[in-house]
Amino acid sequence: MLIGGRLHFMKTANVDFEQDVIARSERVPVLVDFWAPWCGPCKMLGPIVEKLSREAGGAWELVKLNTDEQSDLAEQFGIRGIPNLKLFHRGQVIAEMAGALPEPQLRAWIAQHLPTPKRDAMARARELLRTGRAAEAHAILAPIAAADRSDEELVALAARARVFSAPSEALALVGEEPGSGPWEEQKELVRALARVFVTAEQGGASLPSSPLKARYLAALADLRAERFPKAFEGLIAVLEEKPGFDSGHAKTACLAAFRHLGMRHPVTEAYLSAFSRATNV
Repeated sequence: MLIGGRLHFMKTANVDFEQDVIARSERVPVLVDFWAPWCGPCKMLGPIVEKLSREAGGAWELVKLNTDEQSDLAEQFGIRGIPNLKLFHRGQVIAEMAGALPEPQLRAWIAQHLPTPKRDAMARARELLRTGRAAEAHAILAPIAAADRSDEELVALAARARVFSAPSEALALVGEEPGSGPWEEQKELVRALARVFVTAEQGGASLPSSPLKARYLAALADLRAERFPKAFEGLIAVLEEKPGFDSGHAKTACLAAFRHLGMRHPVTEAYLSAFSRATNV
């Protein structure tokens, strides 16, 4: 169907999820409406989401999945109640919502979560950071962060990408003093890493000479090089001997590195218990 000169796609029956959703979402965002004929709220939401799909004119596409007919897919995606909307992009769920919303709120929800070039760039950068490729993440984020310093999420992400190669620059991006706001935790992560990296750049001049200092600086060198397993082994060994080493910065930096990777990252999960034992967390 052509809407405003652009092809409008809506699949309502016999959904081939791999082709109609996963593969298609590589080209355009796909909104999946999980519904059933007996569901009262579905009857309210359905016409609204179909109208918005037509108005979108191909900016995103709609697939309506009858959970009675394709219960296996509903189970696969953990659908516990309907209606349920899931927005797919590049094969992944990027947003989801349960229940029915009035048209203005639904329109706003879709607009909020639709991918944009900036959001795409940020998503790619997050994945690169998770895999220890901060330099590549920085190359993606630096141009858009320079053009938009008002986006605190973007600034915090750009600082995370920069902290491994230029900690002082990353610290300047987020500011040295704690603030408030939804992205403050990300900024504090950057501050924690930047502090210890600057200490290492100065050769640990603020630390008393000891074998522990040398091991600590070696672990920080591994951390800065994104050799995370080796870095965690070194930091945890230091913390086992002295949990408050470097005025507590060793502990906060190790925890920040876990959060940088993600608390469910396999490397984080492999070392978190040992960290907790060493620091009594």
